[in-house]
Amino acid sequence: MTEREIIKHINDGAKHYIRMFANAEHMESYEKEFYSYIKPKEGEHGISFVYNIKTERLPREKQQELVDEIKALRMPIWLNIDASDEVFWMFFGREKVHGQSKFAEEDEIYMAVLAEEWKEMAKIDKTGDAKVVKVRSAKEFAVWAKINNDVLAGGFADMHPEYHYPLCEKGLLDCYIAYDGDMPAAVASIMNNEGVASLEFVATVPEARRKGFARAACEQAVSDTFANGAKIITVRAANLAAGRLYEKVGFKAYNYAL
Repeated sequence: MTEREIIKHINDGAKHYIRMFANAEHMESYEKEFYSYIKPKEGEHGISFVYNIKTERLPREKQQELVDEIKALRMPIWLNIDASDEVFWMFFGREKVHGQSKFAEEDEIYMAVLAEEWKEMAKIDKTGDAKVVKVRSAKEFAVWAKINNDVLAGGFADMHPEYHYPLCEKGLLDCYIAYDGDMPAAVASIMNNEGVASLEFVATVPEARRKGFARAACEQAVSDTFANGAKIITVRAANLAAGRLYEKVGFKAYNYAL
């Protein structure tokens, strides 16, 4: 698989991830000609996002018109990671970084691991004896969602413990919980899109950090996904600390290929 193909899978994984949030009865999605967005229905809470932005081949004047229209929505914007320098500047007002191989603490890192790489990895340094379970009930999903929401969303129900559970039931989102004794300590999940998967929603409760629980949850999720036939798993590390975790699991950074 070429670097450009891997970058495309990382990019597509992010779009698939955002679409997933809208797949619940309290959310709604909109497909415009040149972009898409999701948001919660009136009176509900949930994540909002603009994504799938397609302005690259438009005349400069039309590009600016769309940029202004998208910014007027006042939502977080996810721009394709292979967007042109010009479009990146129009949205964010700063230079796009190319060929990045060293990272600051707050840099986002685009990562992936291939099936053949996973098979070759030695597993002798597996993390501890953490018990990791795959979510198989609404009760377990509520536990998984609470950790995600508490750690990643400041307590807001970005992942609704009831409305998003059908994703788990249908196999669209495979969720894992790592336990410290009887206490749920860390979570991870996999979104599998026809053999191209992404690792998502990795979080650890504060009192269990730096003890290997997130790594254990990620390793189990990745191992199961490759065993089920995936050819690649991608992840977007939100910062350098997350990138270090995913590197231990087996992921490699591909920012240098942009």
